Amino acid sequence: MIKLFKENIGFLYYLIGEGLSKGIVFLSIPFFTDQLTKEEFGKLSLYWVSVPLLSVFLDLSQRSFVKYSYVNDKENIRSVLMVIKSLLFLNSIIVLSLILIKNILGVYLIDKRADLILALTAAMYAFLEINLSYYQIRGQYKSYNYLFLLRNGLPYVLTFITLSVFKSVYTFMGLQLVVFSLLVILFLSRSKYTTVTREFFLSTLKKSISFSLPFLPAMLSVLTLSFSDRFIINYYYSEIDVAEYTIAYTIGSVFMACFLATNKMWQKFILENLKNNQIQRISNAAKIYSAIIFLLGIIIVLNKNTLVVLISNDSYLKIVELVVPIVCGMFFYFLYTLISNIPFFYNHTGLMVIPAIVSAAVNLILNFVFIPEYGYSIAAYTTMISYILQFLILYFICLSKYNLDILFNVKR
Repeated sequence: MIKLFKENIGFLYYLIGEGLSKGIVFLSIPFFTDQLTKEEFGKLSLYWVSVPLLSVFLDLSQRSFVKYSYVNDKENIRSVLMVIKSLLFLNSIIVLSLILIKNILGVYLIDKRADLILALTAAMYAFLEINLSYYQIRGQYKSYNYLFLLRNGLPYVLTFITLSVFKSVYTFMGLQLVVFSLLVILFLSRSKYTTVTREFFLSTLKKSISFSLPFLPAMLSVLTLSFSDRFIINYYYSEIDVAEYTIAYTIGSVFMACFLATNKMWQKFILENLKNNQIQRISNAAKIYSAIIFLLGIIIVLNKNTLVVLISNDSYLKIVELVVPIVCGMFFYFLYTLISNIPFFYNHTGLMVIPAIVSAAVNLILNFVFIPEYGYSIAAYTTMISYILQFLILYFICLSKYNLDILFNVKR
């Protein structure tokens, strides 16, 4: 019993860390909706989704290579981290320069000030994400969750304290940049630097890019599927509509946070058991895991009205029915995350591009076709359809390529 508890305590830590950080975000939203107008809240929500999206461009999804390197060559992992962070620094300089040029030309993603803060914050976010990937794959769940909680929760706590005095949509943006900067400085001051040869640097850079480039369109497609609907809604309608849709999506994000938290431990579990060919053990755990997440989704749907009012106010109740398709889509995304580790284990990252790109493309097409005709509420249903499609494509890839089905035990 003690051994079983020690083996699974990581799940508890990840669940608590994700729960606390998402709980802080969740509980702070009523404060944002009260202190900011719907237009301002809509602009802030666009900023929220842009930071992780831009960070993938900055590190070229090298955070994935950190996990692969640790599993296959952990002796050189510190040197690999130095190479990856050097690449991030160079890319950040390039992107920041492009943002400055774009601002001079009067072209904005959100607005002039927000775009500049976005570029700096996304660079810090990518740096911290690389370190989080390292902690996760090493099984350092305590260090992971301390950093994760500080990064994701502290900016909201500080904004909660100061927003009533400095009532501006830029208050959160500035405080988040300050928190991220302090965390990066802390990491740099405590880092143990290693010397790498020119040959090692170039060979590692080549391996990391060749490994991660297929991941890049996949990661971007996943983020596009998650966030593009709000930019399209803003394009056709207004930031008020973005704000209303954001509340519905936030309820779904609470559901997503629960399984993404435990999925961090699941990834370590499935990779280790695939290495030892413990397929039945993986399958048994996957079925139990899926049943628990499904039950959690049902609970959230049954309490959707209460949750919407809890994080906003009565004026947002018009979007309550959008919670159902969003949560349904999130459940299929959960199933996708369960099996996505299979091609990752076999270093067939290119195969992961197919479902990601197809589902993201379908989502964009459906949104551009139907949102102007039926309003922003249709985005919840296009999201659900796209997540279902993403899961089905990867499921049949795993079945046909590896003859592996850890969910239904179907044999090819």
